[in-house]
Amino acid sequence: MPDWRAIARKRLGPLTLEARQQEEIVLELAGHLEDLYNDALRQGRSHAEALHSAVGAASNWNDLRREIELAVNEEGIMNYRVKTLWLPGAFTLALSGILLRLLQIPSAPSPHVFWAQTGLVVYWRWLACLPVIGALGAYWSRHVGGKLMERALAVSLPALGMICLPLLMLPFLLVYDLIRFHSFPFVPMAILLLGWGVLPEAALLVGALPFFRAATRASHPAATSP
Repeated sequence: MPDWRAIARKRLGPLTLEARQQEEIVLELAGHLEDLYNDALRQGRSHAEALHSAVGAASNWNDLRREIELAVNEEGIMNYRVKTLWLPGAFTLALSGILLRLLQIPSAPSPHVFWAQTGLVVYWRWLACLPVIGALGAYWSRHVGGKLMERALAVSLPALGMICLPLLMLPFLLVYDLIRFHSFPFVPMAILLLGWGVLPEAALLVGALPFFRAATRASHPAATSP
């Protein structure tokens, strides 16, 4: 019986992956070659013909090696982003949204400040809690190896979510005001972005700043080589 692992390792050549990943790929490929070899034998082919058929299943082993490396690296990058960006970002987004909803329940003292002259509404207790949420999100991202960009984006998701609503409303407000008033509501839009975008973002970043300065020892998985 041919040594399929040795054949697979020799044909595939060295991979720019971790040793554990290389061994898993070689084992999987060896099993696939053995299946092809046995199928050829069942079809009545000789040992030499079956071996040639199995090994020749991959028309270009260099291309196969590059495809495997690309697939593994892309998977590593995706896992890295999920751990360092999307999970802590979803946490900060959900926690800030739940907290805002709870603080909107009528209670004393008033959960917000309203300046009638400008139309600006600020939920001051919510803003006061955002630095803590920003610190938790940045700590989570840093703890699992997130770089500065991942930490900043994970912390900023609540503010970015708040900014999306005014931006989605922008085309409708533009058409409405141009038709009715022949002007564009620059001031209301600026106030809306200030109260729901700029101020929350600043509060989140204040809490996250200590974790931006701290260096992470984790490296990007795509840059790891055996």
